[in-house]
Amino acid sequence: MQGGGPALEDGGQLRASGTSRGDDVSAANRPLSRRAGPRPDHLRDAEGMVEKRGRRLRSGSLGAALAWIGPSYAIFLAIMAFPAVWNVAISFFSVSYGRDSFVGLANYRAILGSGQFYSSLWLTLYWTASVMVGQFLVGLGLALLFNRPLWVTKYLRPLIVIPWALPGIVAATSWTFLYSQNGLVDQVLKSLLGIAPAWLSSPTLAMPAVIIAGIWKGAPFYFLMLLAGLQSIPRELLEAAQVDGARRLRVLVSIELPYIANVLTVTLILGLIWTANYFDGIYLMTQGGPINATMTLPIWIYNTAFSSFDLSEASALSVILLLIVLVLAVPALGRREAT
Repeated sequence: MQGGGPALEDGGQLRASGTSRGDDVSAANRPLSRRAGPRPDHLRDAEGMVEKRGRRLRSGSLGAALAWIGPSYAIFLAIMAFPAVWNVAISFFSVSYGRDSFVGLANYRAILGSGQFYSSLWLTLYWTASVMVGQFLVGLGLALLFNRPLWVTKYLRPLIVIPWALPGIVAATSWTFLYSQNGLVDQVLKSLLGIAPAWLSSPTLAMPAVIIAGIWKGAPFYFLMLLAGLQSIPRELLEAAQVDGARRLRVLVSIELPYIANVLTVTLILGLIWTANYFDGIYLMTQGGPINATMTLPIWIYNTAFSSFDLSEASALSVILLLIVLVLAVPALGRREAT
């Protein structure tokens, strides 16, 4: 008989095909340890062997995983973790002529009581905010431009990445020549406006000059990240917005930027870390001058460690800079994890 009605088995007994068959199947799929009734000895022995083999496999997998990732963690501890911990520890000591004496928070109190700290902190925040905003705007504009199906993009895209690929010393030297008295920048300004300012020698112009160089150096990174995010947006969303009559700015603000929010967050966090700790370009162009006009915290740390030879105070300064970057970066990272 078809369907879920009663069925006649071989022994002439009537049973419900819908329930008894399901019970038989579930009983067959039920583990041996859960089946009713006593189990033969050979089944218990087989289960014990399977469990022992499973434990051996799990322990072997753990050993193999440790063997694979152990060297990388050892290298990380030797190169990154140990110097960081040592730097924090040495900030509580006073190192003089090879002798260490514990001074507690004296180095931190000396730094916070110095007027140079607040000046360098302001310059660091000014530098970081200006460079990040400029790099983001330039990178976003280039990403929107190159997100179009233009034949010329595949030829120009490698050229845009060149500033980011250049070593810092090459970029800084190039901009130093551009800002020199007979450099290209002054020649263009003199021919157009009749002025030729001393960019890197003026306390008011030195920081804007290095900010422009920093934007030029890091904007390609934002360009690559944002372009990759924009190209991941489904075309259907953009076409639907165009059908609804949305303007280009509305599409950017309401669809594109929210869709690539995770990419944007990671890009900004990396940009914050790199920009706040940026050293080589500023130092090679101005050495922190003129009159400490570009003395950011990384420059002050370097001068304290290698000009004044005060490693303890330099370590305390680096810890303070680390805490500042963490205070700015961790909340943004937490919001990204929440989304």
